[in-house]
Amino acid sequence: PAVYIMVLPAMGLISEIIPTFSKRPIFGYKAIAYSSMAIAFIGYFVWGHHMFTSGMSGPARIIFSILTFLVAVPSAIKVFNWVATMYKGSIDVKTPFLYALAFIFQFLIGGLTGLVIGALAADVHLHDTYFVVGHFHYVMFGGAGFAFFGALHYWFGKIYGRMYNESIAQMAFGLMFAGFNLLYFPMLILGIMGMPRRYYDYLPEFTGLNVASTIGSWILILGMI
Repeated sequence: PAVYIMVLPAMGLISEIIPTFSKRPIFGYKAIAYSSMAIAFIGYFVWGHHMFTSGMSGPARIIFSILTFLVAVPSAIKVFNWVATMYKGSIDVKTPFLYALAFIFQFLIGGLTGLVIGALAADVHLHDTYFVVGHFHYVMFGGAGFAFFGALHYWFGKIYGRMYNESIAQMAFGLMFAGFNLLYFPMLILGIMGMPRRYYDYLPEFTGLNVASTIGSWILILGMI
């Protein structure tokens, strides 16, 4: 449930930012509200998807797999509502809106890779590999983290009584977006190739993607600074 505790406020922030910069009211307000409650409720019952390879019983694995797929439904409802809010809107592309768009893109990758490891057969291969590391960071940092930066820019004027430099902020966003994806997307590929996590060293065939990942981390940190 911890993951949903962290991502639900981020979803609330995105539901504030997108209508403002689309100049339209949020599409399907009730669906947005009820899906938040559904995520909060179902989120309490998905913990077993971390334990598919731990020796839990077959029926338990099937039940937790179904519940994991089920939590994706209210998450997807939110994404459709955000996109529908932008449809035919008078969009003003400012820094908070860019972070909101990045949130949707990266949260989708995080969510879809979550379904991959929610599937029993795939999880047996991918459990405790770098695929899990990539997936987790796409949801937590690509989702909740980018929403936080979007919110920080969105309410910056109210917090500090002055505005930031828009062009510098957009340049920082570009560095963060490029750096984040260069850092974490190779991890998904490394995981499929079989690179385990929690080891201090790796085989030579994993070097290229690890180097790309390292360079991505430098770009990301530069953007954050």
